Amino acid sequence: MTTAPSPRSRIKRQADRADYAAAAVIAILEEGIIAHVGVVGDDGAPVVIPMGYAVDGTSILVHGSVASRLMRAYSTVCVTVTILDGLVVARSLFESSMNYRSVVAFGVPDVLSGDEKRLALDMLSNRLLPGRVGHAREPSEKEIRATTVWRISLDEASAKIRVGPPVDDAEDLDLPYWGGVIPLRTSAGSPVGDQLGRPIETPDHIDAIVARFNK
Repeated sequence: MTTAPSPRSRIKRQADRADYAAAAVIAILEEGIIAHVGVVGDDGAPVVIPMGYAVDGTSILVHGSVASRLMRAYSTVCVTVTILDGLVVARSLFESSMNYRSVVAFGVPDVLSGDEKRLALDMLSNRLLPGRVGHAREPSEKEIRATTVWRISLDEASAKIRVGPPVDDAEDLDLPYWGGVIPLRTSAGSPVGDQLGRPIETPDHIDAIVARFNK
């Protein structure tokens, strides 16, 4: 475990679950799918939006409409990603919990433009649908202008991880209740064509995306 990069990214509650190493943070982000991005709006109220993302070295990329109130915020934002690995079933309701891996990052986003923006949009597409770039129409200039892309540094990020069985009180271990973990995972079903365009056999890169979720 390394030192927290800043006071606000330091995990205080159950600090033994913290990991500040960049490798731990990036490993979780590489496996996650959805980030929740929080900002304080112009009216002073907090707003949290779920968004797809991509990891770019030691930064995270997100994108949205130029008309979005979220994407018009240029102050510090908070990005969170959580992978739920299991439900922890204790013999007491109080000790029941979840196994998870999570990342929280703070930063002021850089707004990308030009070639950096185009490359970032390709990375975002390939992050959610690996191999799709080159197998779909490229975005038009109008679509690119209608999109804002942020790069948020991971310099101020922390990971928090819980693994293992329930931590029951010693006096509860003899109670006649089951204790353990219910593992959870995200899986993919068989691809379903939309039947709107001309019939095309499911391409290899789509089958590979399904396989990625069903390892």
